[in-house]
Amino acid sequence: MCDSLFFVKIVLPRGALRLYNLCIMDNVFRRKYMADIRIIRGQRIVPDVEQALQFAGYESKGAAWERAEGMCRDMAPLLRRSLQAKAALAFAGERLYVILTLGAAVSRQLDRYRDDGDDVGALLFDAMADTCLFALEQQVLQQLRLICRQKGCGIVCRHEPGSDLPLSVQADVIRETSAGRTVGVTVNASMALSPVKSMSLVFDLGDDPAVFQVNHDCTSCPKTDCTQRQAGTAQEVHITCPGGCRVHDYIQAQGTALTLPCGGKGMCGKCRVRVVQGTLPVTPEDRRIFSDEQLAQGWRLACKAVTRDAVELVVPVQEQQGFSAVAADSTDQAAVVTEGHDYGLAVDIGTTTLAAALVDCTDGQILATATAVNSQRSFGADVISRIGAACHGKGKALQKAVRRDLTRLVQQLFQDHPGVAGHCHRMAIAANTTMLHLLMDWSCEGLGNWPFHPVSLGGGTYEVQAVLGRQGVLTDCTVTLLPGMSTYVGADITAGIWQCGVASSDDLSLFVDLGTNGEMALGNKEKRFIASAPAGPALEGGKLTWGTGSVPGAICGVRIERGRAKVRTIDHGVPVGICGTGILEAMASLVREGLVDETGKLVEPYFHKGFPLASTLDYQRIILSQQDIREIQMAKSAIRAGIESLIERSGLSRQHIRQVWLAGGFGYYLDPQKAAVIGLLPPDLAERTTPVGNTSLKGAIGLLTGAVTLDTLQAIADGAEEIVLGNDEAFQRLYIDYLNF
Repeated sequence: MCDSLFFVKIVLPRGALRLYNLCIMDNVFRRKYMADIRIIRGQRIVPDVEQALQFAGYESKGAAWERAEGMCRDMAPLLRRSLQAKAALAFAGERLYVILTLGAAVSRQLDRYRDDGDDVGALLFDAMADTCLFALEQQVLQQLRLICRQKGCGIVCRHEPGSDLPLSVQADVIRETSAGRTVGVTVNASMALSPVKSMSLVFDLGDDPAVFQVNHDCTSCPKTDCTQRQAGTAQEVHITCPGGCRVHDYIQAQGTALTLPCGGKGMCGKCRVRVVQGTLPVTPEDRRIFSDEQLAQGWRLACKAVTRDAVELVVPVQEQQGFSAVAADSTDQAAVVTEGHDYGLAVDIGTTTLAAALVDCTDGQILATATAVNSQRSFGADVISRIGAACHGKGKALQKAVRRDLTRLVQQLFQDHPGVAGHCHRMAIAANTTMLHLLMDWSCEGLGNWPFHPVSLGGGTYEVQAVLGRQGVLTDCTVTLLPGMSTYVGADITAGIWQCGVASSDDLSLFVDLGTNGEMALGNKEKRFIASAPAGPALEGGKLTWGTGSVPGAICGVRIERGRAKVRTIDHGVPVGICGTGILEAMASLVREGLVDETGKLVEPYFHKGFPLASTLDYQRIILSQQDIREIQMAKSAIRAGIESLIERSGLSRQHIRQVWLAGGFGYYLDPQKAAVIGLLPPDLAERTTPVGNTSLKGAIGLLTGAVTLDTLQAIADGAEEIVLGNDEAFQRLYIDYLNF
């Protein structure tokens, strides 16, 4: 207790006194109602060139490294002038919210590189900026330790929105830090930060200042494809390959998945393996990817390796990340097991990708979704190839591959929602007829030979062990296979017809599922006609020189200005190939600019060397060759001829078609007007076309939630009349007609 009080009289001008009183009230308000916000400015931040090159994917010093290093050093002064590095920290209750940014000028400069079509420049500038952002992070963490000591608190855990917290938490960070006002950072409806070179962090606070756990833990992070991931997080599988086999094919057949973003061309270096016993010849692709030291250690590319004698390999295995597939909308929250609620798993088995959803069957809520690449791709890109493989003794291997994929998807969903696992008793699977046969190991002989007699079209319910084997994840569970309609129009289309309301509407509508097969249905609740056109994999990147799936770096958009291509890639990555939407936009632009004539012939000088789209990391040209265009012609012609034949043979008037539903992963991102430019879709129907995403998965979800019954789906399947196009004269005639652009 104080023994005496001291009073100090301060005389202020009238205006200053009023301002002083306002400041006092404002400070009181902030202390009482707002978070404690601190602003930290970055000091003397410089880009790390060597680290940036590693971030960009340059793994060994050589000619490509030296060229890129020179570009980075030229960029460094521009980047440093653009930096406006600062951070906002907000202490709010038991949490600390942090937002860091390099400022808008860095983002604008990055956009300039992309707008100019300088993909390599954009890649390197982006990587250089990342090193600056991480340098800012380290400065902030150093100052944070001092701030925490002053406040008498510690940090017990670090969280990152989009990794161990829902991405929606970024909105909380922006709100708590007043980031728009303090550091100029905002968040959009998709939870993306602007400027792009910004990041958010969340820390749990504790009472002990000595506890300061602020570092990222790679072992618990789901981003296994991260360029900054620390060593020791990948698993290794030992495999002995016999002599005279292709290494990649053998590894896939043994149940170990290897990603091939470049389509097996030896470009991306993702399928690396290491020889531990025996020898593997060094290929030119190996020499381009690996240093001399790495080659001496035994590193090889599995996609190009062929064994002479038996060889033991170590295969680094990581979870497949980054493949873009259409699933279904899900909530972004942790699952809570509600007493009395039932849970189930909905699955779509596509020829190229798989999608799964964890569903609350009682209230219809989708708790989570997951997607993966179908490992059966190693046996062939389309259903015909896989039917052939199954008929030649590889049926068990194909079944093992899809069972493994499904088990991993289920494990992924349960890992994120452990409380649901013991309450999940139902699974619904939608797939085309071939995928169902491969899943169940039914004989495929009747699928590949006229008159096409499948073992089953689905529609049955089985114990989970009969479908997935003894996987140990699901035990007390039944699996229902949605019913299909014919050999080549499967349960995925039955689900789509229901989902789009084709079978319940008076209006005439056309449903088209674009994939390796173009499956379609035309009709209403009174009558429906179905057909399947063998499009092949070209529109999904298969059989093309630089075709690839929807992976980071895949060209997904193309526009041609003054004879030069400007491309857009998935996740703004350096180009590795071209995927379905990129193929469509490239062809539409080539046709529109007169670089491809109506017969599909490239003008000179591109006829012989192909039309250049972009460059890879090591400056190889990504092109559309004349042969690629022929493959695209055949695929689009098959789909268009199928649509026109279906309309013609059904006897229904195209003028009465009110709506065209476009389903499938490729169809979801397709621009109907551009599809009409190249003749993939009828121009008169393009304006009536709506992409609807993965209706196959939505149908399986509907069965679990009770939105549709198995009897209703079976009635839809039974009520369809198939128009077989294989030997149809009209289809053959139209196919020839629509080869032209």
